[in-house]
Amino acid sequence: RNHLRSYPRCNPRESGFKGFTLTEVLITIGITLVLVASAAPIYSNLQVSAQLNENTSQIIQTMRTARERSMARINNASHGVYFEMNPLANDKYILYQGDSYALRDTSYDREEILDPSLNLSSTGFTLTSTDVDVNFSKGLGVSGNIGAIILTHEVNGDREIILNTYGEVEEN
Repeated sequence: RNHLRSYPRCNPRESGFKGFTLTEVLITIGITLVLVASAAPIYSNLQVSAQLNENTSQIIQTMRTARERSMARINNASHGVYFEMNPLANDKYILYQGDSYALRDTSYDREEILDPSLNLSSTGFTLTSTDVDVNFSKGLGVSGNIGAIILTHEVNGDREIILNTYGEVEEN
């Protein structure tokens, strides 16, 4: 009997041992899972918004580049942007040099293919097909073809890019 009394009792609370109980760990894991699950849709919406904003900015910059090249008479030519809206493949746009897309110098083409989740549409432009040809006049930088290009994400949201009578490009 004395032999058993010489050993201290192994009760964690009495010996000053500090740690977490199984219940506390399970509650912490549960709260973490709830927070992660609630943050996933927010993150997804941020990705969609960022993708739309980035592609809208690139299209605006491409149209402004075509206008500036036309105004500067680079290679003594007009410049433009052709928007190809293809229901069977990814939409794309092409920065080109020439009086129209059909009469362009293909060696100057710069093609950008959109992600499959993005689609182009338009309003107000003179259409010969579903595609849009925006050509800026040499020296003046105006376009006879005015309207709006609409960039739409298949999940959520869209952006509208306006081309006015003065050849200025801006997001609406």
